[in-house]
Amino acid sequence: MSKSTVDPTALDIELPAVPFPSVPAPAPAPPTRPENWTRSLFHIASALLALVMLRIVPSRGWLIAASASLATWAWSCEIARRLSPAVNERLMRFFSRVAHPMERHRVNSSTWYLTALVGLSIFAPFQAAELGVVVLGLADPAAGFIGRRIGRTKILANRSLEGTLGFFAVGTLAALATLAFHGLPLPAMLLIATAGAAAGAIAELVSSRLDDNFTIPVTVAIAASIAGAFVPAS
Repeated sequence: MSKSTVDPTALDIELPAVPFPSVPAPAPAPPTRPENWTRSLFHIASALLALVMLRIVPSRGWLIAASASLATWAWSCEIARRLSPAVNERLMRFFSRVAHPMERHRVNSSTWYLTALVGLSIFAPFQAAELGVVVLGLADPAAGFIGRRIGRTKILANRSLEGTLGFFAVGTLAALATLAFHGLPLPAMLLIATAGAAAGAIAELVSSRLDDNFTIPVTVAIAASIAGAFVPAS
């Protein structure tokens, strides 16, 4: 008996489609701010100017008056550019070399910085206030510089472990250089400098709702004041 052969191509059989498991697309990385050397230099110059102001003002009253005047001017500009798109465009054009595009419709970082200076001038010991502005002015740009180049270990948002460690290192050195003019013993300088730099690095890392140009100097000054309380009076 012969076996019958069946041509499979002649059969009209529709096989059910088997869906392949979908692979989720990787989440897009947070955008990295472009390098802005003019803004970084402005950052450093602002810190040095504040340091000079802290050193030469004859009294705390003068310091409060000077910082409050600058902050009042800055907030007046913020109000004006909210009320008038034309004023906003002119100010953004004038400060285009140092302003981020995202600041077009939000409070400028310099305004937050000047607001922090008012708080420091009222409440902080002068030594702690000096560390607040110096650590911000030098360590914050350093963190961005290092993070953009060798930052591989992302720890929070777009911040990297390498950038945060760079902030701490540069902040500590900047604080030590500033404290050297206060005649403190080296152990006391190391305690205050590392406490301030570590607090500033944490503030830079976690600042999201508040601008870090406000949180860093305030946090550094608080940490330096607390650490200074453990230094015996000479």
